[in-house]
Amino acid sequence: MCGLSFFCVKQSASDTNLQLEASLAVTKHRGPDASGTYFTTVADFQIGLGHNRLSILDLTAAGSQPMHAGNGISIIFNGEVFNHHELRDDLVKKGYTFNGTSDTEVILKLYVEYKEQAFKQLQGMFSLVILDENARKFFLVRDVVGIKPVYYYSSANGFYACSEIRGLKSYPEVVAEIDNDDVFEFFNNGFIYEPNTGYKAIKKVQPGTYIEFDLTTGARTTVRYQDIINFNTQRSIADTIESAVTRQLEADVPVGVFFSGGADSSILANYTGAADLFFAKYEETEDSAVDMKFSADIAKHLGKELKVTEILDANDNPFESIDFVAKNTEELVSDYTFWATYRLSDEARKSGYTVMLSGMGGDEAFAGYPRYKVLKHHNLIRAVYPLLKSLLKLNLFPKKLDKKFERLVSYAQESYWPLAYSRMLGYFSKQELSNFFSNYSTLENTYKQRLDNVLSQYKGDVDDKVKCAQHFDMTGFLSHNLGVSDKASMLASIELRVPLLDERVVANGFATSSADLLKDGAPKAPLKTLLKSLLPSTLVNRPKTGFNPPLDGIILRLGAERLASEFQRIYQFLNREEVERLIKSHFSGAANNTYKLWQLLYFERWLKFNFA
Repeated sequence: MCGLSFFCVKQSASDTNLQLEASLAVTKHRGPDASGTYFTTVADFQIGLGHNRLSILDLTAAGSQPMHAGNGISIIFNGEVFNHHELRDDLVKKGYTFNGTSDTEVILKLYVEYKEQAFKQLQGMFSLVILDENARKFFLVRDVVGIKPVYYYSSANGFYACSEIRGLKSYPEVVAEIDNDDVFEFFNNGFIYEPNTGYKAIKKVQPGTYIEFDLTTGARTTVRYQDIINFNTQRSIADTIESAVTRQLEADVPVGVFFSGGADSSILANYTGAADLFFAKYEETEDSAVDMKFSADIAKHLGKELKVTEILDANDNPFESIDFVAKNTEELVSDYTFWATYRLSDEARKSGYTVMLSGMGGDEAFAGYPRYKVLKHHNLIRAVYPLLKSLLKLNLFPKKLDKKFERLVSYAQESYWPLAYSRMLGYFSKQELSNFFSNYSTLENTYKQRLDNVLSQYKGDVDDKVKCAQHFDMTGFLSHNLGVSDKASMLASIELRVPLLDERVVANGFATSSADLLKDGAPKAPLKTLLKSLLPSTLVNRPKTGFNPPLDGIILRLGAERLASEFQRIYQFLNREEVERLIKSHFSGAANNTYKLWQLLYFERWLKFNFA
């Protein structure tokens, strides 16, 4: 895992070379082992390639970047290509020789042989830039699942790209202006669908696509080079997952596992040999004690050490974690788990690890979230909406379920399904959003157009809401999770790998019917079946309490007065009276608005750190 920075500008007096160096400096955490640059001029453009290296494969200088093929072709690469051995063998048969054992060199020579047709042969998690000086073009490429983000900014004068937004901001020409439509979308979901980021002109390369820039004409083209449905799904899910884990264990540095005791991470732990397991522990609760015990029991059964990291206690300053999240997510995404991922990554790094495996992606690929069970009964929920609405008004449901029940009612209320699904993901009701935004109707229409675009890319049965939701989650909910995990782990200089998002695993999950994914009413039934074949029933047949950060305690410790005093910048976008109403109703006990207040507080601090 590494960090890349790139510019291509029309010849000017500005010192873009120094700006690229500054971009690498602020993203040094992504690659503390080495840095490299390459500058050249092609046609009327000045071009710079920069790279920060986190050494994983081939720790020698032969793996350093930028890497050159000797015929005007250069590469900067972030990530891993897990089928590089097979690709190398193919190239050797064609007469190619190699200086080292890195996957970067394989990609470079694969491009020499196949040009842009090389990209569809890559399996892994990556973003990369290839500059072809003889052909007078460059390519900006991202993996098909979208595991490794890459951001870009384009203007009349040039084109910039970087692994993180902070690196883009090091170029003075990059204008980081907030996008009001993105703000509205953020309050609908808690995140923003790709390629948008919260900034008007800063975008992400979308999964499975590349941007081609012709340096002769200045033309820019986006091409979809790969799709998950193209991958073979003939092997069993068990064989595919075992194969994915095996090849993602390859590294010239130690590999560990982030472990929760749940199905996904337990499956990984079973296949990972001697790797240590790292467990995040929040405040002492009955639920956390249950998860802790089962995690310890599974670790003992597998003969592994369980390393426990204390994430938060009652004496901590809540703004330490809140500000850390707001500063470092970069995009608009109010995910407090960023803090836990960083803390775990930091502990792993201190323990001598450079690579960690995560069970992320199992819920999206195999329909593991509780909401998928709800979607299976979509028509019934729509039919009983009047009853659900009455129950909500009368508060006739357990207090601890009020957030979930409110989301269910909001989902049933919407006639346009993609917007209804946003209601299931987001914290705020339609009425609250309408109260927030004076131009609600205009903003909602724009948001619907964006959702139409996401839906148009879905090739399956639109009446199968479970499959529809899987598609939406891959470009929305999962993409925000991947962005969070990438940045949080890389801040500690840890490469995070996600075997359950191997292209073949995801393709297998997507090819499995909704009925089989939710067999006997159990989410991600195929993974649960696999787990039962790997562990004793006493370690499998138990309730999973779920991962919920201690936001209730954080908001409570801040108190109504302190919280109200913090809100200033958000009133440029949101109605003050509605914000104050949410604070009052929460602290009076009339409603549990913890997650709503957390999202508002995150937005306030995000504005502070990005638009001071």
